[in-house]
Parts: sequence; structure tokens; C-alpha cells
Amino acid sequence: MSAYVRHGVVADLARCQILYDSDLMYGVLVIGAPGAGKSTFCAGLTDIFTQIGRPFCTINLDPANDTMAYAPDVNITEMITVTDVMDRLGLGPNGALKYCIETLGANSDWLLQKIEANRKKYMIIDCPGQLELYKSEGELWKVIRHLEKAGVRLCALHLADSLYCSDPSKFISVALSTLATMIAMEMPQVNCLSKADLFSPDGTYDLDFFSYLPDVNRLLDLLNEVPGLERYRRLNEAICGIITDFDLVSFVPLAVESKESMMKVIQLVDTANGFSLTEQGDLRELILNSKT
Repeated sequence: MSAYVRHGVVADLARCQILYDSDLMYGVLVIGAPGAGKSTFCAGLTDIFTQIGRPFCTINLDPANDTMAYAPDVNITEMITVTDVMDRLGLGPNGALKYCIETLGANSDWLLQKIEANRKKYMIIDCPGQLELYKSEGELWKVIRHLEKAGVRLCALHLADSLYCSDPSKFISVALSTLATMIAMEMPQVNCLSKADLFSPDGTYDLDFFSYLPDVNRLLDLLNEVPGLERYRRLNEAICGIITDFDLVSFVPLAVESKESMMKVIQLVDTANGFSLTEQGDLRELILNSKT
């Protein structure tokens, strides 16, 4: 057996098991702050998948989202909406949203049945943007664990608006919230700077710096120059130190209008959730040669 391990045969057998396991389902969980472009990305993904012939199922889990750029196949509003909860229980928008997700958690089999009815399709799951919903062992966390136990292999795709890169303090907040989500969700995660085509190249650093974060201390220098924040130097150092110590956060620029940009993100997600082991053909060539 040691010879098999030494030559990597065990790993190959594991890949074969995934490849031929028809019980597995795959998908992407699109998360991020409100306004980051989640629904726009989901719409772009449906266009790409339609062009390359990949069957898909779109799922909206945001009970407050009624202006989607795509037609969801499964919609949480079939079960509950934020407006109904606000009217019935007298809650505010955030409280009503939390109640809706708790209701989804109590009825997670409803979602699983919808997914199993589309077993041969790739799941595109559009999620609400409030960060507090993604806390460890929160209701959404429990829903994801329930799906994973049923054989749904998901990768989280976290979107952050690239316009925040123009302000060091805002970008540090984005990096911290991204790190918090990665730790709390306990699943493969790809982080994207959305609206990359709108990023201004006239700033102190280009988009590559914010994508790979080679040295957060360079951002710390800018942070200490922000009026009003220079008095919090030790706090700024501690915050940047957390990001550096975990060494988990990096970003991929994303422009939904660019096929090459979408292709790179799709490849990363497919690799993270294991779908790439079942995909046939060169995804790059399929996308770039597909109809516009």
C-alpha cells in the first residue's frame, strides 16, 4: 500500500470516485455585500452556461430581491418574503431578513428537494448580502451543511466592489469581512473584485496589488495617512496583522462583460467544488468560441 501512496495512485482513485459518483451535485454560492453585483454575475453566468451548453438551475435565496436580472428556477419568495414578514410581525428590514433565513433553515428540505429535482444541473445560488447571516453556525451556515451532507458540492464566490480599492480604510474593511466569511462558512471560497472594468488606474496602486495583497503593510502606511485615523496607529497595525497572519485573502478581478474574466472565475470555482473532474473539453475554448 505504501507504494500506491508514494506514487499518488490513492489520490487518482479518489478522483475517479468523484468522477463516477452520480449522486454528487455541484454549484456556486454567490455571496457578498449588497450592491456588489451578485445578481448581475448570476445573470452573466446563465448567459455563459447557455452558450457552452452546460445545464444549470438558478436559485434565489434573497427574500428581499425582487429585481433580478435573471429568471430564477427556484425562489425563496415562493415560501416567504421580507415584505410579508415586516407587515405580519412588525419587524424592520434586517430583522425580517433574518427571520426569513431562519424559516429557510427550518425548511431546508424544501430547498434540497428543489435541488434534487434538478440533479443533473449546475446550481447557481444567489444569496442575500447581509454579513451577519454568514456567522459560524448561523441559519445559512446550517442550510449549507445540510446540502453538503446530501451530496451538493458547493464553492462560495464572494464578491466585493472594486471601487472600494480607491479608499484604504474601505478596502481593509472589505478584506476583513472577506476573511470573516472564509472562516465562518468553512467551505471552498473564491474572492472576486467585481466591476473591475470600472476600476480607475490612476490610484496609488493598480488592481494587481489589491488582488494578491503582497504586503498589507503598504496599505497600513496609507491607512495612517487618512485624516482622523492617524490616532489609531496601533489599532490599524493590529487589523492589518490579522489579515497578514491568516494569509488567506486574495482576490480575482471580475468584469462580467468580459468572457476571459468570467472564464477564469468559472475555472476557479469548478476546481474548488470538484466539477472540473467531470467537465469535458477545454472551457477556455468553449467560452471564447461560443456565440456572443
